[in-house]
Amino acid sequence: MRRITAAASVVTVLVPLLLAGASTASAAAKGSLTVKTLDRSGKPVYAQVAVYNTKTNDFRYIEGNKKTSLPNGGYELATSFVGGNGEDAVVGGHSVRVSGATTTTFDGRKGRAVKVSLSPDPGSGYDHTVSAAVCTTDNSPATMSISASAGDLYAIPNTSTAYELSYGTTYQPRSTSGGDFWLASATHSRGVPSGVSAKLTRSGLTTLKVSARSGPDSGQAWFSFNGEPASGYDCSSAMDILDFQRDLPDSFSVHVPAGRWDVGQQGHDFVYSGFHKYAAGKTASLSLGHAVWGPGGRLPYTWYHQLYFGDDNLFADPKFTAGGVLASGSVKLTHAGKTLYSHTFSPSKEIDAHPRIPGSGWYTLTETGHRGGLPSGSLSTSASLSLHFYADAGKNQQIRNYLTRFWPEALNSRNQAAAGSTTTVDLGMQRLGTDDGTIRQLSDGVKSVRAWYTTDNGAHWNATTAKLSGGKWTVAVHNPGSGGRVGLRSTVTDTHGDTSTTTVYNAYAVS
Repeated sequence: MRRITAAASVVTVLVPLLLAGASTASAAAKGSLTVKTLDRSGKPVYAQVAVYNTKTNDFRYIEGNKKTSLPNGGYELATSFVGGNGEDAVVGGHSVRVSGATTTTFDGRKGRAVKVSLSPDPGSGYDHTVSAAVCTTDNSPATMSISASAGDLYAIPNTSTAYELSYGTTYQPRSTSGGDFWLASATHSRGVPSGVSAKLTRSGLTTLKVSARSGPDSGQAWFSFNGEPASGYDCSSAMDILDFQRDLPDSFSVHVPAGRWDVGQQGHDFVYSGFHKYAAGKTASLSLGHAVWGPGGRLPYTWYHQLYFGDDNLFADPKFTAGGVLASGSVKLTHAGKTLYSHTFSPSKEIDAHPRIPGSGWYTLTETGHRGGLPSGSLSTSASLSLHFYADAGKNQQIRNYLTRFWPEALNSRNQAAAGSTTTVDLGMQRLGTDDGTIRQLSDGVKSVRAWYTTDNGAHWNATTAKLSGGKWTVAVHNPGSGGRVGLRSTVTDTHGDTSTTTVYNAYAVS
């Protein structure tokens, strides 16, 4: 099956946009622009055209083959469209000066084939797609991209060095389970060439070996891989995108250009990794959806007599710490028996509080949450975090304390332990800084750790001894012989008397 995807690149413009009808635009001499968009047979076809005024920074999309009123001036244009046969795809860009009634044309018949492949070829059993993007070298928003089946993509040549062409290729397995994914890209930096015939080698690729488990999320999930340009805006960013669906649990490998990549998974809930750097010729293992989704992020900090709650997340994946967007719950801050702040939150409302604190002393911050809208039997459905800490209101510094990140060992791909077995749970002592050099992070150490587990959703908690060996805290959990689910709790006391209690219900399953 042939598949064509067209997209306009998203670009942030740091100057005010003068939109149609704005006073500055209306004051300029009026003209008009008709952009003819013709397919490979010479017939007019629908297309969006990105139009950027290089003097006023006015940017808009207009429709091809229609007359549009515009102020006179110089414009950068870019477009992409699909031919009337529903197969051939065309991309192009050029500049035009509008003076009165002006007409310009993107003629698909002038397009030259863009042929891109990977060497060595991944072999049979893959859908081979080719992509191209025409961009301006001044980083204006006049950028368009399109993807098509191999052999169906064309770029209209342009010798102007104000434009460049990025191109790429993807190979996706036709099988819905198993098989590697491949993506490679390159850029022609001076103009749009008269045709591309490129074989991109595997040597510049990095391998991400993904193990996507089920439990915290389940069913069908979208996986996204987004590359970050090496420096600022880069036309290749329109190529370095890979998205596909898989049923959880699943394991696969993705081969993409070396560099910084953000990996995400979206099913009933959503997690993503943030950008991390991966080297050419190397393999990195990524575990998504591992038990336990629990409190993570950065600890609160004081700033000019205010307490900033930080970017805490009650349902952070152990590896992909941003996620758990379905959470609803409440947060409360108390001091000397008085409630200073109380708030309920939902998936559409983030916690972005920084209440004023009356002075230096001991405070308690309590947060509870629940993930709704999940299938029956889902894991990591409820969690809570309680921080009891000393805050110096007159100093800009992070509080002392630790967050426990639970990591049960030897679970299967559905985050299950065998009935009647004993599971070793690692207790990670998380204490991330703020990434703000003006916020001091105080030294701290762990004094004691206590832990419990429940097999009846919190009706009873069983104490288990926390052991320290080789710098790692662990506990042993005796799983029930009849199956079910296990909840986990830990209280950490630091060397200054601060305490934190972390609880996750339905942390992992027993089968």
